[in-house]
Amino acid sequence: MTTGDMSPPGGSFADEAFATAVNAYAGAPDGWEVAVQSAIASLFDFLAGRPDQTTACIVADCGVGPEALARRDKVIDRFVELLRPGFAASATPPPPVVAEAIGGGIYELVRSHVLERRLEDLPGAVPDATIVALSPFMGMDGALALVGSNY
Repeated sequence: MTTGDMSPPGGSFADEAFATAVNAYAGAPDGWEVAVQSAIASLFDFLAGRPDQTTACIVADCGVGPEALARRDKVIDRFVELLRPGFAASATPPPPVVAEAIGGGIYELVRSHVLERRLEDLPGAVPDATIVALSPFMGMDGALALVGSNY
């Protein structure tokens, strides 16, 4: 898989987390859908394995003001880029705003795990997150088939 020009500039925890997801995405051998699932799994494992840093990052983004919102939007926008190939691959692609909704939903899933102090459970949410991310592109049956016995 190729990720085009999505390489993060480096330096922040969010950049490191995103780089982990992009590496998993780029290394997936079996198509775009598997690449998205791999990126989600890698990201969730990374975040769950660094609870103090993840919590600090999410709590900072929960702040009010334009800087906090810009940081949150940057994280969501990066994930949205991983979904872009789905529009070309889908026989009936969803409206473009769906990718932003998916990115926001994935972010909210992570945020809720942080705020509810159950970050260690985040890797267990990979099947649900995969279904949310992929069903608009490949249908519910296709997304369920991909997660298979993991769901």
